[in-house]
Order: sequence, then structure tokens, then C-alpha cells
Amino acid sequence: MSIKRIFKPVIVLTLAVFILSTAGFGQTRKHDVSFQYGFVSSDQVLDIFEDVVLVIITLGSYSKENMKFSGVPFFTYHYSPNSRFGFGGSLGYYSSSGGLARSSGSTIVGEFKENNFIAAAELDYHWIMRPGFQVYSGVGFGVRIRRGTYTDEAETDKVTKTLPTFHLNALGVRIGKQVGFFAELGYGYKSVLAVGVNGQF
Repeated sequence: MSIKRIFKPVIVLTLAVFILSTAGFGQTRKHDVSFQYGFVSSDQVLDIFEDVVLVIITLGSYSKENMKFSGVPFFTYHYSPNSRFGFGGSLGYYSSSGGLARSSGSTIVGEFKENNFIAAAELDYHWIMRPGFQVYSGVGFGVRIRRGTYTDEAETDKVTKTLPTFHLNALGVRIGKQVGFFAELGYGYKSVLAVGVNGQF
């Protein structure tokens, strides 16, 4: 019996096992937990453009000047009944601060601080599920609660608003097995670019 005839079925069997194990999803998930940190969300962009409309509070009409934003951290939990589809929710936060100028001029007469809390329901779909490597997309809809404190000289006004918000995760890439690291590109409350750590079990 030749060596070629011996190794041929071994090679075929090895390739078959490799292909079937890869196609059959080598990494399952039921519970998907993430913590991420994002940079520049659509809600922050809307806050910047709000400057054009002016901020109207009981103290008067103002424009926001010298705005500063925090990063956008999020905690996310998804449940996946079949590994590829997942659904769940996210909780996030960011703050903004800066100066207030009266609508009649550009002189800073006060300051503001806004805290934004986001809660959203989400869906995701994993396009690629390989051991140690995943590619996915997702969408979410929720609410943003903005609590603002506005000070004009000696007077202070506090305003709370509830606003709708959404997120489209165009592309997410995860590297790692039970615990992994990921990066996401999208548009919405979770920022244009976000990175984080994820656990699947």
C-alpha cells in the first residue's frame, strides 16, 4: 500500500472535520455583556447644532459657547436564542458643559452643565461567527433624558427634557473567545466610533 493512498483519506477526513466545525459555529452565545466607550455621538452633534436655535429657559434666551463633551460609556446586555440574533438593552451617559451668552451678544454671562442619560432597546445580527472572530451589525431605539443646570450670574435654572434617540451599528468586529475586545462603527447614541470589552457565555 502506497503512502499516497494512506494519507489521502486522512487528509480528506481532516479537512472535512475542519470545515464542518468552522461552519457549525465554534463559539456559541446566550448571554452577551459589553462595556464600551465611544467618541462623538449623534446626540452630541445635535447639542452643538442646538446653539443655532438658542436655549430658551426661564432666565431668558441664550446660546451655548465653548461646549465641552465627555466620552460616551455604555453598558449593554443582549440575549441570543440562536447565537446569530440577539436582543436586549443598553444604558449610557455623557455630559456637556460650557458658557452661556445672551442672544443679543456674544459675551459670556453664565455657564451650563447638562447630564444625559440614555436607555434603549436593541437588536443585533452576527454575520460571521468564527472561533475568536465575529462580525456583526445592529440597531437600537430609546430615550435620552437631559438634565441641565443653567446659571446666569446669581440665578440658576434647572430643566429636564426627554428626547428620542436611535443608533445604527453599521459594522462591529469582535476578537476573542469567551471574553473579547471589539470596535464598532455606526451613527447614533453609541457614537461614530466605540471600543470595548465583551463577554459571551
